[in-house]
Amino acid sequence: MSDFISKTIAGILSHGISLHLESEEEEQYYLIKLQEYFVTETDFPAYLRGERSLEIEDSQMQIALEVIIQESTMYLLPYSQEVFEVFTEILKFIANCHVDIMSEFRGQEVTKIESITEVNKNKDEETDERTETEEESDGDDDYEWI
Repeated sequence: MSDFISKTIAGILSHGISLHLESEEEEQYYLIKLQEYFVTETDFPAYLRGERSLEIEDSQMQIALEVIIQESTMYLLPYSQEVFEVFTEILKFIANCHVDIMSEFRGQEVTKIESITEVNKNKDEETDERTETEEESDGDDDYEWI
């Protein structure tokens, strides 16, 4: 089991974490939210460094880890041996906040399940509105030939 965990961590450090973000602006927003999370929810100071990078310090105020988001992938670059707590906080952030952050940035689509009678009623109302509009426009055409 520990071999599986160490291989998984090594894979994350080597290949990054795919976040399925759609734009550079969304990547920047995600980094800002990650920085806010570290400042408010953890004991690890975090500083934005440019548009794509976040530096996180350990308890000794040394840079422990750098987070880079590029092409929708989060890369983690460890700078010290004791980054496990910072690493787990990042995973906790992704697990708890990822969907909410994407919804905040993109907005939420409102989906509503309607019964068949409601759908038919809405279609009938749209048809009535179209016929009224067509009838009004036909009346104007009658006087154009004069």
